[in-house]
Amino acid sequence: MINFDFIDLTDRPRLKRRLHILIASLICLTFIFIIVRLATPGTPVNRANVWGIACIKAAIFLTYQVLTTYKDRFKRWASPKANMILDIIDTVFWFALFIISILGAGEGTSAGSKALGAIVAILALVLW
Repeated sequence: MINFDFIDLTDRPRLKRRLHILIASLICLTFIFIIVRLATPGTPVNRANVWGIACIKAAIFLTYQVLTTYKDRFKRWASPKANMILDIIDTVFWFALFIISILGAGEGTSAGSKALGAIVAILALVLW
């Protein structure tokens, strides 16, 4: 049995903040790998490879959620309904990026391009 004593589930704001930091880090890492993949020789510039740049949208959604959660100045724009809609859009986006990254990884002509495509697909699966 796995021991999760190091996670205090009663301290929800602290856990939520850590999850926001983790998600933001994964989004930034995904974006960096997508840019590196496009800059790698042997990667065709097509829709499957360029579409991942739209992960900036996920960063904007997360920024809205973080600001409306933690900053008093922005709390008047906080909306559970808007957060739910953004989370649904984000889930569909990450699933689509996962599928498109798998399809685009096979089109690369270099091993580095294919490896970066696989890494982006794995990160999209984690963020899904």
